Amino acid sequence: MVCCFFGHSNTPDTVKDKLREQVRSLIENEGVDQFLVGTHGHFDYMVLTILREMKKEYPHIVYDVILAYMPDSSPDDYSVYKPEETVFPTGLESVPRKFAILWRNDWMLKESDIMVCYVTHHFGGAGRMEEKATKQKKRVINLAEQKGL
Repeated sequence: MVCCFFGHSNTPDTVKDKLREQVRSLIENEGVDQFLVGTHGHFDYMVLTILREMKKEYPHIVYDVILAYMPDSSPDDYSVYKPEETVFPTGLESVPRKFAILWRNDWMLKESDIMVCYVTHHFGGAGRMEEKATKQKKRVINLAEQKGL
C-alpha cells in the first residue's frame, strides 16, 4: 500500500510525535510500505525526517521525495534531501512551472491509497488535496482532527 502526505507549510512541531505514531501504525498494522512526500514547507520536512528514521527501523519500506521542479546542478538544490531519495514524475517536464506543484500533488494522490495530512483550514494546497482525496474516496487521516493537537 502507498501513502502520501499533505500539510500546511507552517505546521507546528507539536504534530511530529503524532505523525511518527501514525506512520508507525501504518507500517505495522496496515501493511503500508511505500510513502510519497513533497518538498515544500515544514510539514513535508517533518515527514521526511520521520521516514528517514523509520527506514532504519523498517528497512523494507520505501519512501520517495517527489519533486515539482527539476533541480539545477547546484548542490544547494539538495540541501534538505538526497538526490537518491527523489523522483521527478514522467510528464511533469511538459507542465508549465506555475502549475508544477499542483500537477505533482495530483500525481502523488493518484499513486496513493491513503493520505495522511494536517489540515486546519481548506484554503491553500493542503486543504484542496484533502478535499480531492475525499472525493476520490481515498482514505484520509487528518492529524489536525485528532485530540491533543
